[in-house]
Amino acid sequence: MIKEFGIKLKQESSENFLDKWFLQHIRTEIDFVFEMIKKIKNSNTKKIVSIILSRTIRSCRATTHSDLATLLEPITETYYCSKHGKICKPLFSILSWWERYSKDTLKRLAEFNSLRTETYQHCFTGDSRTIDLFSVIEKVNPNFVKQFKKEKINGIFSSPPYVGLIDYHEQHAYAYDLFGMERKDKLEIGPLSNGQGREAKESYIEGIAAVLNNCRRFFVDDYNVLLVANDKYNMYPTIAEKAGMKIVQQFKRPVLNRTEKDKRAYSESIFHLKREE
Repeated sequence: MIKEFGIKLKQESSENFLDKWFLQHIRTEIDFVFEMIKKIKNSNTKKIVSIILSRTIRSCRATTHSDLATLLEPITETYYCSKHGKICKPLFSILSWWERYSKDTLKRLAEFNSLRTETYQHCFTGDSRTIDLFSVIEKVNPNFVKQFKKEKINGIFSSPPYVGLIDYHEQHAYAYDLFGMERKDKLEIGPLSNGQGREAKESYIEGIAAVLNNCRRFFVDDYNVLLVANDKYNMYPTIAEKAGMKIVQQFKRPVLNRTEKDKRAYSESIFHLKREE
């Protein structure tokens, strides 16, 4: 069929993520939808449709189903899929995922709208090791910052990056390329590119401890911090000590639904940290 209909699989360029990890047909459809999104007048609608496109193209990368988390090599032909136990092929159109994520996104928005309360919420982006919440909140909502300074934060629940496991910028490189977002790879804590050697571990410990020390400025005295981590190198006791905290509880969380459907036994820890007395 490729020969008969003159189907072009690979793009001529491979300079960026969109060039390398998407077949020509997929890229053509992505560019078409993106141009349509630019014409949307309503800003909220444009944001929603942009999110749908971002979710869609993440599922249309030219990779095997078993390599979704850590991309290895682009795939342009059928292959035996270890995830599904059968012969699979790369996608030639974004349509099925576009329809699926369109319906799912609308469903999620409707569900959230029925559950949300009359509370003030805002998402701030920045380096969590240095961001000054008092300052950034004052710029966005001068009235709320007074309440925030008085009551502060009771605690946080977070899942920090794991040392030397994933390059998160690369995981979302398609969005950086498509939407023209600025990459900040050098600010990433514990990226895959740094490995898992001694220096990488030390850098990771210092990075996570710096985040927690910065967060403490905005906590109440009797705060609670819950962190999900795969701490096979036993770094979190040191991290807690450097952050002036103590681990009061540690829970085990089995990981059952993994991206690649890896059947090997795997679990994470949830560390409960509090202020060191």
